[in-house]
Amino acid sequence: NMKNNYIFIIVCLAIFIGLKLVYPYLDTDFMRFLLTPTNKIVEIISGSKAIYNPTNGYFYPELNIVINKSCSGYNFWLISFLITTFVLFKSEIIKKRQIIPLALLLSYITTPLVNTSRIIGYMIMIDSKTTSITTLETERIHQMEGILVYLTFLILIYISLNYIVNKIRHNYEKTTQSEVDIID
Repeated sequence: NMKNNYIFIIVCLAIFIGLKLVYPYLDTDFMRFLLTPTNKIVEIISGSKAIYNPTNGYFYPELNIVINKSCSGYNFWLISFLITTFVLFKSEIIKKRQIIPLALLLSYITTPLVNTSRIIGYMIMIDSKTTSITTLETERIHQMEGILVYLTFLILIYISLNYIVNKIRHNYEKTTQSEVDIID
């Protein structure tokens, strides 16, 4: 039903816009739902321990880096949610009432993994520089690397999820057709 489809799309966009509008009012401590898993993975990979501060986030004294609200991947999580919702919605193999919770969960699972790859990638890039880098250059490198990592992973999420969903749909249609053939 076309009306239900429009309502569903409006609900998804309202969730996205609502979460986007509330972001400036969220503090670092609230963002722990994204920061903590990212921090744990970074600690495991880097072998360094972070010190948590509710205002500033996770500080790594050995690495001299901070993982704070701006590093939470909140915007990535929201865009990933929209992409995941779109792929699941157009697949027509999942009930609409299951799409939003599933999309939120899948995007939540991927966000710390993508964030970790961004942070570790940045640490490797900065560590490999032998010349001194100004603060402005460091910020630009961090921003460009973030754009590259996030865009790459958003494309990979879309392609991978689309492939998986199409495979499942194809197998479902094949099974359904086989059952129809048996009944006939």
